[in-house]
Amino acid sequence: MDRPTSTDTAPGPRWRIDGDGWSLRCPDGHLVPLTRTERLLLERLLLARGRLVTREALAEALADGELDSHRLDSLVYRLRRKVADGCGISLPLDAIHGEGYVLDATR
Repeated sequence: MDRPTSTDTAPGPRWRIDGDGWSLRCPDGHLVPLTRTERLLLERLLLARGRLVTREALAEALADGELDSHRLDSLVYRLRRKVADGCGISLPLDAIHGEGYVLDATR
């Protein structure tokens, strides 16, 4: 799977997975270490480039469709806190009630 890396040339500060694949690079340059599951979640969201990723698509990307809704929500909650603690700013990840999530990597 191709994943956005720190070599992307899009203008402006961006959230991206660092070249090693195990860190999220915040717009200010801070790195937040990622677990395997966090990395898979972010890769799928970053591939959508600001578009909605359904809960079903995320479950499929994370656990071959075996990920329940509560576990997905818990993963997102923990990731948001981890990023806020590591970067001092919020991850621009929006929940679309009952549908899925949108990551605006340009915010």
